[in-house]
Amino acid sequence: MMHLNLFTQRLHFWRYALVILVSVICVTGVLRMVELVSSASAHLSLAKGVEYQIPANNPDIQQVRQSRADEWLVEQSDLLSFGMDNQVYWFRTTLPALEKNGDWLLELDYGLLDDIQLWIDQGDQNLAFYHTGDTLPFAQRPVLHEKFIFPLPDSDQPLTLYIRVKTDGALKLPMYIWRSDKFAVFNGEHNIVMGLFFGFITAMALSNFFFFITSRSLSFLVYSGYAISLGLTLMSLHGLGYKYLWPDNTWLQGRSIAIFANLTMLCATQFSVYMLNVASFSPITDKILRWLTGFFGFMTLAALIVPYNLFIRITLLCLIITVVFIYCVAIIRSIRGDRIARLYTLAWTTLLASGFIASLENLNLVDINFNSQYLLMLGGSIETLLLALVLAMSYTQQREDKLQAQQKALEQEIQLREAREETLAVQEEAQHDLEYKVQERTLELEIALRELHEVNRELEEKNTQDALTGIRNRRHFDKRYLAEVRRSRREQTPLTVAMLDIDYFKKINDTEGHLTGDECIRHVAQLIRQAVKRPTDDVCRYGGEEFAILLPNTERSGAEQLLESIRSSIEQTPVIVGGKELHVTVSIGYSADVVALKAPDDYLIRAADAALYDAKNAGRNRIAWQIAAPYIAQESS
Repeated sequence: MMHLNLFTQRLHFWRYALVILVSVICVTGVLRMVELVSSASAHLSLAKGVEYQIPANNPDIQQVRQSRADEWLVEQSDLLSFGMDNQVYWFRTTLPALEKNGDWLLELDYGLLDDIQLWIDQGDQNLAFYHTGDTLPFAQRPVLHEKFIFPLPDSDQPLTLYIRVKTDGALKLPMYIWRSDKFAVFNGEHNIVMGLFFGFITAMALSNFFFFITSRSLSFLVYSGYAISLGLTLMSLHGLGYKYLWPDNTWLQGRSIAIFANLTMLCATQFSVYMLNVASFSPITDKILRWLTGFFGFMTLAALIVPYNLFIRITLLCLIITVVFIYCVAIIRSIRGDRIARLYTLAWTTLLASGFIASLENLNLVDINFNSQYLLMLGGSIETLLLALVLAMSYTQQREDKLQAQQKALEQEIQLREAREETLAVQEEAQHDLEYKVQERTLELEIALRELHEVNRELEEKNTQDALTGIRNRRHFDKRYLAEVRRSRREQTPLTVAMLDIDYFKKINDTEGHLTGDECIRHVAQLIRQAVKRPTDDVCRYGGEEFAILLPNTERSGAEQLLESIRSSIEQTPVIVGGKELHVTVSIGYSADVVALKAPDDYLIRAADAALYDAKNAGRNRIAWQIAAPYIAQESS
């Protein structure tokens, strides 16, 4: 028992060491990618000094252009963030003179704005107008990008921007001016980071879904749902869902965050029920978690009909309360010595810490030198990885507990059986001796029969195996061919027979010697056996340098593809004998048919053999096919 405990402690140590190692590798890799993305900086960031107003009425652009200076407010911070306000905001800013022929772009780095109208003026002249947003189809964006990208007119004079924004969610307007070449570099590296993150999330979800299929454990299914929902939530936040998954569905784009966020929390609460095992120490807490699971299921359905502006506030409040509650439950379980809860707490700590730092960065209270969205993805990646490890450890522990319970039940059953055997020992002693003698003789007979069967099987194996190539021989082919013909006739399924011959083999024997010829035969046999993968297919040496292939339940088109791959493989793979490369080719003839009821048994072989000679006469190193019907007619006549 002491050795078992020591082994268990060492196992847990190496588990935690593996967690730390994998986490360090993930953090290092993602931070390196983030550093590369962040190295491409915008030419100009617009925030402090941008003017804005919230008109009581609904003015048009002409009225806004004629607004008095005292009607405009000036942004004093480096953030253009106004919280959740569904009023119409107007923004105005003047760009300094940009280098002409620079292909300049304006980026609004927040992809969840509902309605954006942009006027670009130079003096009293309007040079461009754009209208886009999440309430319009994705294809109407001036640049098909998940963020809002606007080409700026080619001018070396100052430009005045008027922007009208209305949205039901959070209103943020981070604005950047880019040269198109630098933006292309930034966008390419940004897409690599996004692809790595969402590819990782998808891989984790799919792998655990496959575990669910094989194990039927619902915890794997819930984890897969959590990973997919978290990925869809982040895709919606970054505008990637609208770009790739539902570009024409403006209704879903307007509600995607609310739907997927609640679905994520539904899976998170149910996953907590499975992993934290709170029912064993607090039935009330377990009921609360299960109630929260049902609540977020209701919220997911409500997200389809409740107005977004009101619903997203309720969702955020419920999300914060639930996350704090689950985090506290995990800490309590960790304090009470639950190893899985400790790792679970670490996973949530990673996600919450990244979210907290990102919030501080968004409030301009800290500077982390790169976009906070990458920090959130880093936290989400590590949390997803740790939760997968939590799931694996929990599943392993459950299996161990189940095996221990089975072992205990088995020991009790053995003890009960021993007690019964001791009670009946006197009565059964004589009968036992007799049965033992019978069993001994029976066992001897069974052993003799088994040995005889093994000898017969080995003999049959040797009789049907070609000594030179190791594949089946002509004797085996004749039996198997007859069996497959009868099966095709009975079940009315197609049967393909192919005959294959090494080209100019006599010349090889005459010039290179018979040992080289034997090596060529073995080489060709090996390549054919590698290409024929189905267990029902058969490759046999028919005689000399000729081979036969049986392909049951195979149409002509499928057989031709396989045979062509065999011919090409042999042509492209030289035989190496004594350090010398020798190129060989083969000619193949085949025939495929559903064996008719009154057709002769050998007509497919005859058709395939005739097709082989057609291939040779046509120049060798090719495939030829002959229809089998004429050979039926010849036999009948």
